[in-house]
Amino acid sequence: MPKLEGVKEQRHQPFYDTLIRAGANTAPKPAVASQTRLFASANIGNLSLTNMKAAGVLSSDQTFVVLSMRAWLYFRGASDGDMYAGCASQLMWTLEIGDKPFFQAPCWYFGAGGGIAGADPKGANLNLGTPDHKGILKLGQPIPIPARQGFAAIAEFFPFDGGANPASDVRQNLLNASNNIGDREVQFILDGLHSRDVL
Repeated sequence: MPKLEGVKEQRHQPFYDTLIRAGANTAPKPAVASQTRLFASANIGNLSLTNMKAAGVLSSDQTFVVLSMRAWLYFRGASDGDMYAGCASQLMWTLEIGDKPFFQAPCWYFGAGGGIAGADPKGANLNLGTPDHKGILKLGQPIPIPARQGFAAIAEFFPFDGGANPASDVRQNLLNASNNIGDREVQFILDGLHSRDVL
């Protein structure tokens, strides 16, 4: 079916990509690197990892206006508190559009705005921020992503001692572990207005 020339559909649609999604007692494949570019990875085609259709760009002549950003952290197991605290303090995010960084901040700055809330007598339920839509990073100024413009969210880990002691390095000691470790998931979400052709 041909598209309608000059007519665009605008919708509120988040785009997400995954840094890690690994089950209990399994090593992530691939292992979490000290620096990873999201939205430009091999996750395409797996909806549990990303809803992108092409690596690093929006399909066709689509555009996007970023209104907020979120970091989703989900950890379940004996070390979940250490993984939440480690990612909040050691993981830094950079939104890059073209070849320019547009926004940089530590992970704790990007509230998830969702998740499980309540009390569990067997252990703590943790989130990155409050689990409601008010608990997200709302930008003071929208960030446009033009048609055919490449973009990425860059995840970088900076352990407290520079990585000399694996016990203090959440990426090396916990995220990439394969034994005595629970479920692990870290995603980055761009939230805003998506414009696309009307067919």
